[in-house]
Amino acid sequence: MTPDFLERIAEEANLAPSAHNTQPTRWQADGDNAILLSLEPSRLLPIGDPENKDARLSGGAALYGTILALARNGMGTSGWEADGDRARIQLSSDAGPVLPAELLNKRTTFRAGFEAPSIDARKALEEICASRDDTALTQAKDQIEALSEWNDQASLAIMRAPDFRRELLDWMRLSRSNPHWDTDGLSADALAMSGLEARAAGLVLRRPMFELIDRIGFAKAVVSEHSKTVTATGLVAFHRPQGEDRWTSGGRFYDFWIALTQAGFAAWPMAVLADNAAARQEVVRLYRLPDNRDLTTVLRVGPHPGNRQPPKARLAARQLLIEA
Repeated sequence: MTPDFLERIAEEANLAPSAHNTQPTRWQADGDNAILLSLEPSRLLPIGDPENKDARLSGGAALYGTILALARNGMGTSGWEADGDRARIQLSSDAGPVLPAELLNKRTTFRAGFEAPSIDARKALEEICASRDDTALTQAKDQIEALSEWNDQASLAIMRAPDFRRELLDWMRLSRSNPHWDTDGLSADALAMSGLEARAAGLVLRRPMFELIDRIGFAKAVVSEHSKTVTATGLVAFHRPQGEDRWTSGGRFYDFWIALTQAGFAAWPMAVLADNAAARQEVVRLYRLPDNRDLTTVLRVGPHPGNRQPPKARLAARQLLIEA
């Protein structure tokens, strides 16, 4: 387990999605032929994710990405275990299936509106969701409209908290002059914002501007995703067994997103639909999820944007390692 080898593994594994693109996972070699994964405290979201649920989900995606990266480099795993904000992967010589590297690079969080899907695309999305026991799909226009409204209402409720907005702004890169523009967080390009929209967001989301706009009834329009949501080929509720460790859920979530990418789709997690209690209740009712299932998120899914996909902002590989 040389530093160069671990750096290569971490760089590929870090292509996995993470909340606000915080990239919280760190990799460390264990002398007992294992890799330790941990969550970097400075990259957690104490306001938006006080229990580290999303951070552990992100860690689980990175863990699955680590297993894929090891397979690409001729190594396998004999198992892994997680405890709180840490996980440990035991290595073996039996490599698993190898996915094309370009597939992981192609996977994208796409926040703009989608192009109209073909009939074949609608059918492909149905087939992907039907093949799994942790997804539920709707393509019905009235249900997408309803979910869009709940998403906007829940987004407005959480954006009314000044501390949440401040934390969000800390991770937004609204100008190319930001030194973190292409390394982490949410760039204006990734947020599908024009230069003017980005400058406006930097003003509107701060106090007291947001409160003033909210007072005159315009705040919902500011945070609304409706015009983008209704362009989706479908909205997919991703759900896992209640009580399942979030590291496990994160790995399965990444696996599903890769499958979407392979079929020609991009997605955007409507996370607030799972975070907001009232919205979550409505989502569970609409999708008729069993009582023993936990809603992880709802994905807005549509045709992959191709060249419209902004480049991934990622930390340098050396920043992802912890010395043994």
